[in-house]
Amino acid sequence: MTDKLGITADTATVSRSSVELILRQHQIPYDLAGTEPVANPIERRGGQSPYHLLLSNHVTDEEETFLDKVLDTPDSDDRRTARFLYVHGREHRAVFVTGNTALFGEPDSAKRGRLARLAGTRILSFAEFERWCSEPQP
Repeated sequence: MTDKLGITADTATVSRSSVELILRQHQIPYDLAGTEPVANPIERRGGQSPYHLLLSNHVTDEEETFLDKVLDTPDSDDRRTARFLYVHGREHRAVFVTGNTALFGEPDSAKRGRLARLAGTRILSFAEFERWCSEPQP
Protein backbone atom coordinates (compact mmCIF):
# COMPACT_ATOMS: atom_id res chain seq x y z
CA MET A 1 0.00 0.00 0.00
CA THR A 2 1.56 3.29 -1.10
CA ASP A 3 -1.35 5.73 -0.89
CA LYS A 4 -2.00 7.48 2.37
CA LEU A 5 -5.28 6.62 4.07
CA GLY A 6 -7.44 9.60 4.93
CA ILE A 7 -8.35 9.23 8.60
CA THR A 8 -10.46 11.70 10.57
CA ALA A 9 -10.40 11.76 14.38
CA ASP A 10 -13.54 13.18 15.98
CA THR A 11 -11.43 15.12 18.46
CA ALA A 12 -14.45 15.94 20.60
CA THR A 13 -14.55 12.24 21.60
CA VAL A 14 -11.17 10.63 20.72
CA SER A 15 -7.58 11.74 21.07
CA ARG A 16 -5.89 12.61 17.79
CA SER A 17 -2.51 11.58 19.23
CA SER A 18 -3.85 8.14 20.21
CA VAL A 19 -5.18 7.59 16.68
CA GLU A 20 -1.85 8.69 15.24
CA LEU A 21 0.09 6.38 17.57
CA ILE A 22 -1.91 3.35 16.38
CA LEU A 23 -1.30 4.30 12.73
CA ARG A 24 2.45 4.60 13.37
CA GLN A 25 2.62 1.34 15.33
CA HIS A 26 1.10 -0.50 12.36
CA GLN A 27 3.17 1.47 9.84
CA ILE A 28 0.09 2.55 7.89
CA PRO A 29 0.69 5.55 5.61
CA TYR A 30 -1.86 8.13 6.68
CA ASP A 31 -3.24 11.61 6.31
CA LEU A 32 -4.81 12.39 9.69
CA ALA A 33 -7.29 15.20 10.19
CA GLY A 34 -9.00 16.26 13.37
CA THR A 35 -12.43 17.77 13.63
CA GLU A 36 -11.29 20.70 15.74
CA PRO A 37 -8.13 22.79 15.75
CA VAL A 38 -5.88 21.83 18.62
CA ALA A 39 -4.59 24.25 21.24
CA ASN A 40 -1.12 22.71 21.22
CA PRO A 41 0.85 22.54 17.98
CA ILE A 42 1.04 19.08 16.42
CA GLU A 43 4.51 17.81 15.72
CA ARG A 44 5.16 17.52 11.98
CA ARG A 45 6.48 14.07 11.08
CA GLY A 46 6.60 12.10 7.86
CA GLY A 47 4.99 14.81 5.76
CA GLN A 48 1.97 14.97 8.08
CA SER A 49 0.55 18.44 8.56
CA PRO A 50 -1.39 19.70 11.60
CA TYR A 51 -4.62 19.52 9.62
CA HIS A 52 -8.22 19.73 10.71
CA LEU A 53 -11.39 19.61 8.67
CA LEU A 54 -12.87 23.00 7.93
CA LEU A 55 -16.56 23.78 8.01
CA SER A 56 -17.91 26.31 5.56
CA ASN A 57 -19.82 29.30 6.93
CA HIS A 58 -22.57 28.49 4.44
CA VAL A 59 -24.45 25.18 4.41
CA THR A 60 -25.15 24.10 0.82
CA ASP A 61 -28.40 22.47 -0.26
CA GLU A 62 -26.53 19.17 -0.68
CA GLU A 63 -25.12 19.39 2.85
CA GLU A 64 -28.54 20.32 4.28
CA THR A 65 -30.06 17.24 2.61
CA PHE A 66 -27.30 15.12 4.17
CA LEU A 67 -27.89 16.66 7.61
CA ASP A 68 -31.64 16.02 7.34
CA LYS A 69 -30.87 12.32 6.79
CA VAL A 70 -28.41 12.17 9.71
CA LEU A 71 -30.06 14.22 12.43
CA ASP A 72 -33.33 13.48 14.22
CA THR A 73 -34.05 17.20 14.63
CA PRO A 74 -32.72 20.16 12.61
CA ASP A 75 -31.50 22.03 15.71
CA SER A 76 -29.70 19.02 17.15
CA ASP A 77 -26.66 19.56 19.37
CA ASP A 78 -24.90 17.08 17.07
CA ARG A 79 -25.25 19.27 13.97
CA ARG A 80 -21.60 20.39 14.06
CA THR A 81 -20.35 16.79 14.33
CA ALA A 82 -22.68 15.72 11.51
CA ARG A 83 -21.26 18.53 9.37
CA PHE A 84 -17.76 17.15 10.00
CA LEU A 85 -18.95 13.73 8.81
CA TYR A 86 -20.29 15.40 5.66
CA VAL A 87 -16.92 17.13 4.97
CA HIS A 88 -15.10 13.86 5.73
CA GLY A 89 -17.22 12.04 3.15
CA ARG A 90 -16.98 14.85 0.59
CA GLU A 91 -13.17 14.63 0.83
CA HIS A 92 -13.37 10.84 0.29
CA ARG A 93 -11.54 10.07 3.53
CA ALA A 94 -11.45 6.39 4.50
CA VAL A 95 -12.21 6.20 8.25
CA PHE A 96 -14.02 8.44 10.72
CA VAL A 97 -12.93 7.52 14.27
CA THR A 98 -15.40 8.60 16.95
CA GLY A 99 -16.66 7.85 20.42
CA ASN A 100 -20.02 9.54 19.78
CA THR A 101 -22.47 6.63 20.00
CA ALA A 102 -25.43 8.96 20.56
CA LEU A 103 -25.13 10.34 17.02
CA PHE A 104 -23.43 7.47 15.19
CA GLY A 105 -24.89 4.46 17.00
CA GLU A 106 -23.13 1.54 18.62
CA PRO A 107 -20.55 -0.49 16.67
CA ASP A 108 -22.26 -2.90 14.24
CA SER A 109 -25.63 -1.17 14.71
CA ALA A 110 -28.01 -0.54 11.82
CA LYS A 111 -27.75 3.20 12.52
CA ARG A 112 -23.95 3.19 12.23
CA GLY A 113 -24.14 1.16 9.02
CA ARG A 114 -26.72 3.52 7.51
CA LEU A 115 -24.64 6.62 8.33
CA ALA A 116 -21.44 5.02 7.01
CA ARG A 117 -23.17 4.22 3.70
CA LEU A 118 -24.65 7.71 3.54
CA ALA A 119 -21.21 9.31 4.00
CA GLY A 120 -19.39 6.70 1.90
CA THR A 121 -16.91 5.86 4.66
CA ARG A 122 -16.16 3.63 7.65
CA ILE A 123 -17.27 4.91 11.06
CA LEU A 124 -15.29 3.19 13.81
CA SER A 125 -14.92 3.50 17.56
CA PHE A 126 -11.35 3.76 18.82
CA ALA A 127 -11.36 0.06 19.82
CA GLU A 128 -12.67 -0.91 16.37
CA PHE A 129 -10.03 1.31 14.78
CA GLU A 130 -7.26 -0.44 16.75
CA ARG A 131 -8.50 -3.83 15.50
CA TRP A 132 -8.94 -2.54 11.95
CA CYS A 133 -5.35 -1.23 11.89
CA SER A 134 -4.01 -4.64 12.97
CA GLU A 135 -5.67 -6.33 9.97
CA PRO A 136 -3.92 -6.45 6.59
CA GLN A 137 -4.84 -3.34 4.57
CA PRO A 138 -5.75 -3.58 0.85
